[in-house]
Amino acid sequence: MRNFVIVTIVIFAFFACTNEKTEVSTKNRVNLLLPTSVPVNQLFVFDSTNTNWQKELLDSKLISRIFDKFNKSELTVYDPSTDDTILTKYTKKQVYNNLGVNSVPLNYNEIKGLYFKEEWFFNTTEPIIFEKNVISWSPVRYYEQNNEKLKKLVFKISGNEASEILAKNVICEFNLDDTVSPEFVKNIDSKKLSELLINKALSRKVKVYNPMNIDEELSKEKIKQNLGERIDTIMVENTETSEMTQKVIVSIINPDEIKSLIFVEDWYYNPKTFAIKKVIKGIGPVRHYYKLDETVKKIAFIMFLGNEKTKIF
Repeated sequence: MRNFVIVTIVIFAFFACTNEKTEVSTKNRVNLLLPTSVPVNQLFVFDSTNTNWQKELLDSKLISRIFDKFNKSELTVYDPSTDDTILTKYTKKQVYNNLGVNSVPLNYNEIKGLYFKEEWFFNTTEPIIFEKNVISWSPVRYYEQNNEKLKKLVFKISGNEASEILAKNVICEFNLDDTVSPEFVKNIDSKKLSELLINKALSRKVKVYNPMNIDEELSKEKIKQNLGERIDTIMVENTETSEMTQKVIVSIINPDEIKSLIFVEDWYYNPKTFAIKKVIKGIGPVRHYYKLDETVKKIAFIMFLGNEKTKIF
C-alpha cells in the first residue's frame, strides 16, 4: 500500500479548516452529523511547494489585494477575538499592531495561513450533500519573538456571499482525531461520519474512485481491502511438537482507523468584501494504521459530489 503526503494542511494548537448544485438552503433537512449544523474551525496553511492549485491561490495575490483595499479605507474588517454574532470593527492601528508594525508598508510574508470558522452540513440521502458554510475567516501571522514561534489572527472578515473564483481544486486534509486541539472536533461525531461514508460506498448507490487514478471506479471488494478488510494465512509453529500449522487471520473494517478526511474544493471570493465561499466537489476517508511498525496513511476512496472528477495526485 502506498503512503501519501498532503502538503500545506496543518492543524495547530489554537486554531483549526459548495458545487453550485449543493447551494440549497439547509432548512427542513436532516443533518446526519448532528441534529443541527456543526461548527468547525480549521487552519489552512500556505506552502510554496509545487502544487498547481496552490500556485493558483497564491497567484491571485489575495492578501496584498485585501490590505491595499483596507489601507484605502475601502474594506471593513473586524476584531478576530470577538464572536461572529457581535462583530466589532477593527482600526488600522489595531491591524498594524497585530502585524507588528506601526504603519505601511506591511510585511505580507509573515501571513502564511487562513483561519476559517465554518458550519458543516452532511446528508447521505440522494443526492449526497456536504456543505461548508464559511462564517468568517482571518489571515494568520507567523512570527518569532524572544526565540519563540508565535501565531496571531490579524483581523476577521465576515460573510460568505461570493461568486468570483479564487482557486479551483483545493485539496485539504481535515484531522478528525486532533489530540492537540480537541476543541476543533468536539462537535463532530467522527465515528458516525466515517461509518456513513463507508456504508455509502459499500452500498454501491454512489460511485467511488481510486485516489491514485480517478478514472478507476473501485469495486466493493477493493473498497473493503482499502479499508483494511483482509484474510491472511500464516504458518505457526507448535512449541511442543515443532509442527507447522496454518492459521487464518481475519481483519475487519475498523471505522476508528479513519482519522482524517480529504476534501476537494473550489473557493470563491467577493472582490468588495473579500468574503470566501467553499464548494465541496469531493470527499474521501483517510485510514491511519500501522504497517511494519510505521504509521501509514491511505485514502480509501474518493467520492465526487457532482459530475466533475478531480485529480488528487
